[in-house]
Amino acid sequence: MTDFRHIVGNKRIIKSMQSAVKNSMVSHAYIISGGEGCGKKLLASAFAKTLLCESGGEDACGECVSCRTFEDGNNPDVKFVRPTKTKALSVDDVREQIVSDISIKPYNHRHKIYIIPKADTLTVQAQNALLKTLEEPPEYAVLILLAENTAAFLETILSRCVTFKIRPLSDVMIKDYLMLREKMDERDAAVLAEYSQGSIGKALEFAHSEEFSSFRDDVRSITANISKMSLFELTAAAKELEKYRELADVTDMIYIWYRDVLVYKTTGSESLVIEKDMLPEITREAENSSFEALYNIPGLINDTKTRIKQNVNFVFALEMLFINIKEQLAETRA
Repeated sequence: MTDFRHIVGNKRIIKSMQSAVKNSMVSHAYIISGGEGCGKKLLASAFAKTLLCESGGEDACGECVSCRTFEDGNNPDVKFVRPTKTKALSVDDVREQIVSDISIKPYNHRHKIYIIPKADTLTVQAQNALLKTLEEPPEYAVLILLAENTAAFLETILSRCVTFKIRPLSDVMIKDYLMLREKMDERDAAVLAEYSQGSIGKALEFAHSEEFSSFRDDVRSITANISKMSLFELTAAAKELEKYRELADVTDMIYIWYRDVLVYKTTGSESLVIEKDMLPEITREAENSSFEALYNIPGLINDTKTRIKQNVNFVFALEMLFINIKEQLAETRA
């Protein structure tokens, strides 16, 4: 359900939105920013649903005609603005979906709401077209811009919007959510919480993805055997993982493996290991590797992560990472 009471975390933002509704101090424009899968659209939808709810309360009732049509995707006073020709939102998209439509009064409500996913893809021309609306919006209009990168906005856009930045959720919150809502056991929930990097959206995507399970198995098979693999096998492994690059961050999963090995090497405690189903392999790697090697490897992984973000060839970057890890383990073998 798209209601504030069903959203995990971000209580500060929710309280601000509810206060605006309660005190009739709703702004004409908002930016909700945060990483992919962090819940931007969910927050925007809960806010929009509450603004249109016939009960007038601080959370949508879920029962009135407005709430029911919202959940069905048929509420005429909520518009989702999307690109029609390219991946970026163009000036034509803004003119056709907002500028030419916003003068039409709401059908049934006090507000008419425009939700703009990926608003940080608005071209400069599109932002300038939107700016004219933000400068003199109709009394009933509310625009909610969703973005990962607020630096992409013109200062004139930012100055006219109330900005909410979504913070990543803690691993504990995500783990508890998965255990309660998805009925997952604690071990699997803890693993997915770590991989999700503070995003329930990512955690749920991974939980229901057969591809993610295969991805994890493939990475684990490689990391558990790097020291024994030939250069040819390491090159082949890097190429094999390329198919997963759009699913999740390969370097993050590699990092978690060596984090577990280092933690076990340092403490000898199984309870602190995330990948508990890999304990035999983690224990063996910890016993066969020196502290020096395990301390150096995270730096290699982070350097590779940076290179990939800078558009260095993915396979080459991963291949060099595997070779460097193998050399570290060989040079400092306990």
